[in-house]
Amino acid sequence: MYQSVPNSIDGDSAELSFFAGQTMTLTEAARNGIDEIPEALNEIPGGRKGQLALMQQLGAYIVKVSRASSTVTDNLPQGIVTDDPTGFITGRKVACEDFALSESMTHLSDQDDRKELRNCIERMLPNLGESPEARSFHKGLERNDLEVILDCFNQLERIIQQSLQCDPAPDVPIHNEVKPANVGAVYDSDVNHWKITQSFDFDNMGFGTSENGDKTPLEKDLGRTLSFFAFDQLTGEFYAENAKATIKGYLERLAEKMSEAEIFRLQNYVRLGIVTSYLWRSSYLAEELQGRHTQIQLARIDPGIHVTQIRKFDSWLKSNSFIAMLEGLQNTEKMEQHHELEKEYLQFRNSEAYYATREEGGLREYNIMLDAAHDQINFNE
Repeated sequence: MYQSVPNSIDGDSAELSFFAGQTMTLTEAARNGIDEIPEALNEIPGGRKGQLALMQQLGAYIVKVSRASSTVTDNLPQGIVTDDPTGFITGRKVACEDFALSESMTHLSDQDDRKELRNCIERMLPNLGESPEARSFHKGLERNDLEVILDCFNQLERIIQQSLQCDPAPDVPIHNEVKPANVGAVYDSDVNHWKITQSFDFDNMGFGTSENGDKTPLEKDLGRTLSFFAFDQLTGEFYAENAKATIKGYLERLAEKMSEAEIFRLQNYVRLGIVTSYLWRSSYLAEELQGRHTQIQLARIDPGIHVTQIRKFDSWLKSNSFIAMLEGLQNTEKMEQHHELEKEYLQFRNSEAYYATREEGGLREYNIMLDAAHDQINFNE
């Protein structure tokens, strides 16, 4: 499905003026497929093999959607600032709004902040009703789940900021949140192969121009995706094999190996993705917590599961090396072949032939051939 954006946009749609005069690919219908991936991993078609095949496609899709969407940014105003490299500007704002906290309190700088946070929560707890989700949220806040989340949030901010100062991220034109509700796919059970047919979440998309790119590293997108697909949504268990499959698909679409700094950031962005889920799911209960009538009609899942996920991941890291897992994936002959394909693509992307092909409407065919070449390498395994 394609949407042509008018040359002049005003009124309620003025915020879309960045895309004026452009044609955007929105979705491709998931015929004979699924319109969104189930959050319960055991409901994904194809059993365990189907799960892992899908994870690999999702990893690749993170890179592909950023790359393919880069043409949308060609004519954006150069002065626009869109990046949030560490991912904490929005997150801290959500925490303040969800729990009626001051910005300074979210930093938990001293024991007075912690005492005031607990007092604030204690004052609001009686507002929560008797629904099962409200009672679960109540128990989690009594266990100081919010304090655990904010501690993790603040620790990650320091670590990721320091990493980006030492190893700045390159310009990334498009960021997209590849998560279950955003993704449609078709499964071919005969060859255990998935085709991603749609992945679009405009509300959570970040973008920049070639002159003013988004300095947020693309591994943040991968970390967010892993926070959904590498963890059990009921028990919180971390599934390393799911993570490996997703990361493998991602690595195949890079022209170079990930550096140790990027791998370390990815590990931290997985934790940040979980923290982000806690904050967003808390927002579905925020109005009730603050004593206001809620308009939320969505399913309100207990945010406390994300505290469990963080603890399960940290427990796994105590006896396993995330860096060693990833290095084992990228230091193979097959991965070198994938990287060579992507180097050829980058040469094409930076050539006059790319723009000529785009004008002629031939980019879709080029990308199909590139996908087929990557698939052939994997089929030969």
